[in-house]
Amino acid sequence: MGTGRHNGYTLAETIISLLIFSLLTALLSPTFQLLSIDNHNQELSIHQLFHFLSDELSYNDLKTVTATQVTFQSPDDEIISIEKYGTTIRRQVGGRGHETLITGVMDVQFFVNNNLLVIKITDQGRVEYEKILQAYSFSSP
Repeated sequence: MGTGRHNGYTLAETIISLLIFSLLTALLSPTFQLLSIDNHNQELSIHQLFHFLSDELSYNDLKTVTATQVTFQSPDDEIISIEKYGTTIRRQVGGRGHETLITGVMDVQFFVNNNLLVIKITDQGRVEYEKILQAYSFSSP
């Protein structure tokens, strides 16, 4: 009988290969779930921004609305603006400094329709969000 080399896999090699493949497959599923958390965080940030705008409307008078900017007048007669600045939405008080409210914004639209402030935000993942808020006091320019 010849003792030549046999080409092929042994049972042990096949079992080890299947074990490694199974472990990698099991670890990839949680990894993909972790990647989707970023989208969830962006969604939560945008909903937080909507609540923040609702509070601004509650405490201040809505002054002007343009496509990318909303201005309020506080009871202390300070002008508060919320506007798109690059890929962020920022808040300024009296035209000084700025507070970043949200990042990763591709487009934002503000408009008033029948005393309703409509806010539409598109994030960089091209997901669109919309919120309609009651504007109790609105003085157009």
